[in-house]
Amino acid sequence: MVLRQQTAELIREVLKKNPQGLNITEIVRQIRVNRNTAGRYLEKLLVSGQVELRHLGMAKIYALANRVPVSAVLSISSECILQLDSSTRIVFINDTFSRFLSVPANELAGKNIEYTPLVTAFDDLFPAFMDRVHAGLEGTEWRGELGPVRGGIYFSYRIAPTALDHGQKGVSVILEDITAAKMAGACLRESEERYRLLAESSSDLIFVIDADDRVEYVNSYAAAFLGTTPAEVTGKARALLFPPQIAHRQGKMLQEVFSTGKSLHSEGPLPVDGEMRWFDYVLVPLKSPDGSVRSVMGISRDISGRKQAEETLKNSEERYRRLLQQSFDAIVIHKKGIITLVNEAAVALAGVSSPDELVGKPILDFVHPGSRELVQARVATFTDQSRPLTVALAEEKFVRPDGKIIDAEVLATSFPDDGGVAVQVVFRDITRKKELAEALRQSEEKYRTLVEHSQNGVFIIQGRKILYVNSAFARILGGRTEDFTGGDFGACIAPEDRDRVLDIGHRRQRGEPVPETYECILLKRDGTTRVIVSLDAGLIQYQGAPASMGTIRDITEQKHAEAELRESSGMLRAIFDSTFQFTGLVTPKGILTDVNRTALDFTGITRDEAVNRPFWEGRWWQGDTVRVQQLREAISKAASGTFVRYETMVQGVGVAVVDVDFSLKPVFDPQGNIRLLIAEGRDITARRRAEDALRESEERFRRVFEDGPLGMAIVDRNRRFVSVNRMCCEMFGYSEDELRKKTIEDVTHPDNRDEDAAQMQKLYAGKITRYRTEKRYIRKDGSVCWGSLTVSPLRDKNGKIVSTIGLVEEIAGRTETKEVS
Repeated sequence: MVLRQQTAELIREVLKKNPQGLNITEIVRQIRVNRNTAGRYLEKLLVSGQVELRHLGMAKIYALANRVPVSAVLSISSECILQLDSSTRIVFINDTFSRFLSVPANELAGKNIEYTPLVTAFDDLFPAFMDRVHAGLEGTEWRGELGPVRGGIYFSYRIAPTALDHGQKGVSVILEDITAAKMAGACLRESEERYRLLAESSSDLIFVIDADDRVEYVNSYAAAFLGTTPAEVTGKARALLFPPQIAHRQGKMLQEVFSTGKSLHSEGPLPVDGEMRWFDYVLVPLKSPDGSVRSVMGISRDISGRKQAEETLKNSEERYRRLLQQSFDAIVIHKKGIITLVNEAAVALAGVSSPDELVGKPILDFVHPGSRELVQARVATFTDQSRPLTVALAEEKFVRPDGKIIDAEVLATSFPDDGGVAVQVVFRDITRKKELAEALRQSEEKYRTLVEHSQNGVFIIQGRKILYVNSAFARILGGRTEDFTGGDFGACIAPEDRDRVLDIGHRRQRGEPVPETYECILLKRDGTTRVIVSLDAGLIQYQGAPASMGTIRDITEQKHAEAELRESSGMLRAIFDSTFQFTGLVTPKGILTDVNRTALDFTGITRDEAVNRPFWEGRWWQGDTVRVQQLREAISKAASGTFVRYETMVQGVGVAVVDVDFSLKPVFDPQGNIRLLIAEGRDITARRRAEDALRESEERFRRVFEDGPLGMAIVDRNRRFVSVNRMCCEMFGYSEDELRKKTIEDVTHPDNRDEDAAQMQKLYAGKITRYRTEKRYIRKDGSVCWGSLTVSPLRDKNGKIVSTIGLVEEIAGRTETKEVS
């Protein structure tokens, strides 16, 4: 905007007559223009250097400038300064900027900035820089950071609309090298982060009252407290804004400050939304140059919220203490490797009688030599990191004071504590788990050895595809194991038996009752030699899917039938006893006729103590009438020809109880009669615990999400709200249903949408792990508020980003009143 000479001259003339300076209210009274018009002209005179601004308390005092030419000052400035006209041609560039570009200033003057070395110096950042320049030419000021540019330099830069000579529209660019600040130490970053969080979480009521008892200034938080906006309150009589009794008390306090010229501190109650809350008041005199009190600035803080927060913190710490002590897992907290706190489970795991035997000692004293290097590195990592850090679950060995070695799963997480870093370590004893895993490995090795040396052919198939055969299978059919693995099982069956055998296999995998043992004719690999076999198969889970596992026995020579039958029975017994699941054979009337070694060892009984008696009287079911009744009903149902499967618990040695996937499968003879029932139980305790842990984790997240003090929202790839919490709804003024019908752009200020979208693209592209920013939001009522936003990705089980979660904290005292449609 070009200055209207007459109005600008009137302002200069008034300021000339008052060299001590005037505030905008005093200027408006003398030149008789409205406040907004005077503000625009003063801003232009400030930018052109004709007027200076100083602050007196909360007031802004304007005076005529009395300084050397701007160009002379800018030329010797340590900042890089550039002025452009409306065509983005260089009007002025100081020596610091020209040295950065390695080009003399006189060679740059008059050139369009897009044809100067600044393009290569800023590289990929130049387009965004030019967008800010054009916005500046349209009257929008911009402040921010730029970098890294050529040489790895970071700048703090400001782009401001500027009135050039004769009032032409232009823009000033001021760059300050902040590279050194970017490299500041971790202590400084932590201090700045704490200060930033403190400043952003401020919820003080700030106001200025002039000598006429009218509101000269009020911040947005205070205006919102009064149910209005700063613009609506400014200039009004203070006494009209409060109930008479409160207004009278405030008036007496203000009068004391005006009369004495001294600050006043007080506390008092104030009714808010039907409840009485306590506020802390500080009234500070703002004095004119002659020493008289011109205005009074007040800062009021709701200390009832602070007291409530202290009570909440106390309760939270008590809940954490109870959780710590009641946890089944051992928990140890240490600082710089020295133990500071342990729970009862940790005392028990260490085999000591009191926490005092652990607290104050180095954690490395209890680490096995084989794990010491790993633990030392982890302690060093936590010590060097000021931000919270979690180390992935790991298995380590520890040594108790009595010398016993313990295998444990360890999860370590750091957190700030009294200006330092503390580490919480959760230990879960897996010594027994590893012993069982080793026993299982040995058992599987025995089974593998048994199968490979079996005289019967052993196979596993899914559908018609052969997944595994042993050497005996290959030998019976005249080939090698690799000749059959991956092939079509149907090709191994004689044409007259193919449909029948394949149909039995398909029905078995569907869970239908089929005969487990039957005779059929197979073809050797030459395709012509026929072999009569006895085929025995059952249903198993293999690689996550149902499969048929069985054996074949060559019974071509009938004279060897009896011997081969005995050998096959022995092999089946070995396989039967070597399986890791609990397996038994039950008559249709419920009598247990056989049981494998796994089931016997689990309960600590002999075969003679278990067989030839009702199955429900076995030790696996003792002490629980509900489970016994459920088993009897399942046997009755299976005896009618139905495959039965359900989850239950079985009793082991002592008090050991495990969850099992239990089934009863009827076995038919060639005539279709049920000969027996196969009872199988697979230990699913670990899976159940994992499911319980997942439910607990989801419940904790739900509570944090719904009851958290910050606004939280989950947004999909299309930037639509998927889920929002109560604080987010309150901040934007929408209900949850209304927000879920909107996108991020609907509540984002137009000036922030492009940058917001660009950051989101980087996040989904994997260029950044998260991003933080301060941006403006548009409430439902059209008002604008500032918020501190942190966005993190949410991934599926494959690591792909499927949505994001954003945490928004409203920045108090930085709310705009302009409505945006």
